[in-house]
Amino acid sequence: MSDEHKMTPKDKLVYTITLAAIFGGVFLLGLIGLIINIFG
Repeated sequence: MSDEHKMTPKDKLVYTITLAAIFGGVFLLGLIGLIINIFG
């Protein structure tokens, strides 16, 4: 790995938050869709 691509703890935190936000958003959308299908 080159020096440009070294991940600092801050980069890792941002990356983790981004992944969590994407996963959480998809999960919530799926859950809402499921609830609408069951109770709708």
